[in-house]
Amino acid sequence: MHPLRLALLVRNSEPGKFGTVLAEWFAREVERRDDFKLDLIDLSRTPTADLPARIDEADAIVIVSPEYNHGYPGDLKTAIDSVRRPWYAKPVAFIVYGGRSGGLRAAEQLRQVFGELHAVTIRETLSFHQPTDPFTPDGTPQDPTTPAAAATLLTQLAWWSRPLREARTTTPYPA
Repeated sequence: MHPLRLALLVRNSEPGKFGTVLAEWFAREVERRDDFKLDLIDLSRTPTADLPARIDEADAIVIVSPEYNHGYPGDLKTAIDSVRRPWYAKPVAFIVYGGRSGGLRAAEQLRQVFGELHAVTIRETLSFHQPTDPFTPDGTPQDPTTPAAAATLLTQLAWWSRPLREARTTTPYPA
């Protein structure tokens, strides 16, 4: 069976930003597995016109997002809305960060949006509270349970990805 194509969607991959450290660490976790092939999509560098095709090629999507004002950033909403049909019948997971909620309010709002886009959001979410120093200088999580949580997220994402890929291949989604 060929690997599942996993699109890792980040707002930007500027060196020194927490979202960049987080995305780089998670990309390494994905690359350790045989069941996924990673496609890192940096929204600050990917032309909006290219985004629908890259999401269409993906079997699963993980979105890395901060929480701003109890929600998620406007540029992420614009990117999501620019795609539409390629989101249909795709599993989506979230890695969120920021504030007292650890970004979970952003994840909950994103779940509502993706429900409208006929995507399947998985329950497992990676959440980082007050992200001042949750990673070592070499990009390793300080919390020893974080890699296991990432593995659980990826295992559930793979479980949803396989049957949904099969369904999309054999029967077009009826939306």
